Amino acid sequence: MDTDTPTTVYLKDYRPPDFLITHSDLDIRLGFDRTTVHAHHTVVRNNPGAENLALNCELMEIECVILNRQKLDSGSYLQNETSLTIFDVPDSFTLEVVNHINPSKNTALTGLYKSAELLCTQCEAEGYRRISPGIDRPDNLATYRVKLTADRAEFPVLLCNGNLVDSGSDGQTGHYTVWQDPFPKPTYLFAIVAGRLSCMADTFTTMSGRMVALKFYARDQDIHKCGHAMNALKNAMAWDEQQYGREYDLDLFNVVAVDDFNMGAMENKSLNIFNTRYVLADPDMATDSDFQNVEGVVGHEYFHNWSGNRITCRDWFQLSLKEGFTVFRDQEFSADMGSRGVKRIDDVNQLRASQFEEDSGPMAHAVRPDSYQEINNFYTATVYNKGAEVVRMMHTILGPAGFRAGTDLYFARHDGQAVTTDDFVAAMETAGRQSFRQFKHWYSQAGTPVVHVDTHYDRPSACYEIRVRQSCPDTPGTPGQKSQQPFVIPMTAALFSKTGEKLLLDHGVDECTLILDKPGQTFKLTGIHTEPIPSLFRKFSAPVIMNLELSDDDLETLLNYDDDPFNRWEAAQNLFLKDILNGITDIQQGRPTPASPRLVRAFNQALNAKTDDLEFLAALITLPDAAYISEKVRPIDPTAIERSRQRLKTALAASARPSLTANYQACQLINQGNPVAEEMAARSLRDVCLGYLNSLDEQFAHDLCIKQLKNAKCMTDAASAIRFIARSSCSAKQSLLDGFYEKWKDEPLVVDKWLQAQAVIPHESTLGVVENLTRHPSFDHTNPNKVYSLILGFTHGNPYCFHAADESGYAFLVKWIEKLDPVNPQVAARLVSALNSWGKFTADLQQKMKKSLLKISSLPNLSRNVSEIVDKTLWSTKP
Repeated sequence: MDTDTPTTVYLKDYRPPDFLITHSDLDIRLGFDRTTVHAHHTVVRNNPGAENLALNCELMEIECVILNRQKLDSGSYLQNETSLTIFDVPDSFTLEVVNHINPSKNTALTGLYKSAELLCTQCEAEGYRRISPGIDRPDNLATYRVKLTADRAEFPVLLCNGNLVDSGSDGQTGHYTVWQDPFPKPTYLFAIVAGRLSCMADTFTTMSGRMVALKFYARDQDIHKCGHAMNALKNAMAWDEQQYGREYDLDLFNVVAVDDFNMGAMENKSLNIFNTRYVLADPDMATDSDFQNVEGVVGHEYFHNWSGNRITCRDWFQLSLKEGFTVFRDQEFSADMGSRGVKRIDDVNQLRASQFEEDSGPMAHAVRPDSYQEINNFYTATVYNKGAEVVRMMHTILGPAGFRAGTDLYFARHDGQAVTTDDFVAAMETAGRQSFRQFKHWYSQAGTPVVHVDTHYDRPSACYEIRVRQSCPDTPGTPGQKSQQPFVIPMTAALFSKTGEKLLLDHGVDECTLILDKPGQTFKLTGIHTEPIPSLFRKFSAPVIMNLELSDDDLETLLNYDDDPFNRWEAAQNLFLKDILNGITDIQQGRPTPASPRLVRAFNQALNAKTDDLEFLAALITLPDAAYISEKVRPIDPTAIERSRQRLKTALAASARPSLTANYQACQLINQGNPVAEEMAARSLRDVCLGYLNSLDEQFAHDLCIKQLKNAKCMTDAASAIRFIARSSCSAKQSLLDGFYEKWKDEPLVVDKWLQAQAVIPHESTLGVVENLTRHPSFDHTNPNKVYSLILGFTHGNPYCFHAADESGYAFLVKWIEKLDPVNPQVAARLVSALNSWGKFTADLQQKMKKSLLKISSLPNLSRNVSEIVDKTLWSTKP
């Protein structure tokens, strides 16, 4: 695709469709190299001034067009690369279009494409136009009846949206199925899967007593790995009934596991299609984090049945209407299924590592963007994760009962409609009986607010003042947005004494939520008879950066006594971060950098304290990652960050070696290899301890890793051991890596772990290893999972090597963008984002990264996906 003149789409230009397709009958004859689609649509004029019907279509051969049963001659319509226009149509009519496509050549994995021995679809955001000409936009909702016909031997399973209403033979070798979906849906939710698949079946009885058939489909050798996902689905269905009163609405719910998939999963109505990594899980080949991810993603896609399918987006600018709301729902579901405190920590970690960086870079955009060139570039952490935080703030402000009343009203008002974020907020306003007019700045303004906090305690009056100022820095990605209006920011607060007691506030409560809605405010808390330590933004009550100077003594008190798990963890992170930042400065100036004695003591105290929450302890003692540290320093010096972080890790490990070893061994006694909460928590702490010990790179730690690998009772044991071995100087490293591959080479998802373990090693030799692995038989550049594990693992997960001074990491990226962009632009766009923040780095790295961006921009026929990111990155970022 030539992108010399990219088209920008603006929210302000939104217009309803000129025509509406209200019902579609599709007769589809499937084949890998040739699929024929005979579409029969009911069409009505929606704009009285429109004369011609324009349908979206790409990469297809049109055989004929029939209007009201009359075949049109070639002069009555026009097909080009992106549309089929039919001239002078009546106000209402039937339209038939017969077209042919070649799924085998569709390497972009959007539309109908081949994945191994399957045919499957991905229509969000604009994939349907590669299947059949249509009004391919989310505000055209239609009912569907679909007949699928194919060779029985080649495609024994034929699936589509809705309920199965008919099936039978078609000649000697063929067969067909007929599907009816009574709920109007946009084209992006249309789905087909066909091929050789095995099935795991179960049922769920809804709260009204209806029995729903649940079916998971996967390759025969994988079907036994769907049991955990099936249980997660049933748990999600029950949870949604209990928490939101939402019952499933059809007789059948199908889920299919697919090897080649750009996304994690897709919520197509009643036919969810999943990347295998988010549906297949058994202890032999899936880690504990895999089990948790499967549960969360299965829940997410199921929850879309109401928050996304029954009520959908009016336009793609409203993407967070469904994604932000549904991420919030899946986060709460996972929190109820496991440790709520640890889940909150994980979610905030993800937000800070990806969304905060996005907010301060050239691709910054509001939760509801104002414009885009390629919509696939806006499936971002801002839309998903920040969007979820915006919904969470509404929940905090309204309280659980008020929020539930708001969602009930939203579902009742807008069922069967395509709506906007304004409609969602309006339901909350009505139910909560308060204005959210100012709150909506969260949807329209980009950037991460900074809240500056000063405190003052007056002992004679027993009054404690919390003085706050909010600001939001300009974002390079939104140059026109210069004047930020104040946000509405809920700040949940508590106070602790210097000895760790939680203090009572006004009205006898020990916690309150203060609402920041002005540039500067002062909150007075009275009846405070001892100088307090503030615990602010508890549970991370708003997605902001808080600037509050607390002494190390105060941080240590919160670390030991705060009853909010998130703020206990945050206190530990701040202590770690102070030491790492000091270490970066010392390393750059060539000074020795001993670890803080206070931090060493606090670390050892945490390790030795008795606790029943091993999973939380694991989170508590884990260092901030490089991505979060990078957001705290300017300019970014990846080498100094890695050296300072490793210096602290090694110092803590050396000081706590007996305690780390004791905790490791105690956790191993609990571990029996089962995916149950107690054992998963023990394994999480065990592996954090092993990571610290392995940082010493001594034979003692090597032996622990080797023993854990050889005696592995589950994949969590084996995967963590091989990951630590790969980073070590263990003399048996290569033979152990080779042996791991030989054992698991027939399990693609385990091979992905093996590839990634080698891609993220912070060592000068790693790029050579990665280059060799791109030629390994296990690597397939057309499979997104393989690219994400190896190439993205290196470019995004290994800053120390990617930002090598000799530019070798950048050259590697340019080479792979050139190779992947013609094959799969969405994957290439994810890779190029490694250069988004070039203006934040040291001067020498800035120059080299910009040179690489210019090389990419000069590649011929660059896709819209990549060119939009490169152009914004080059011209929006100011060093």
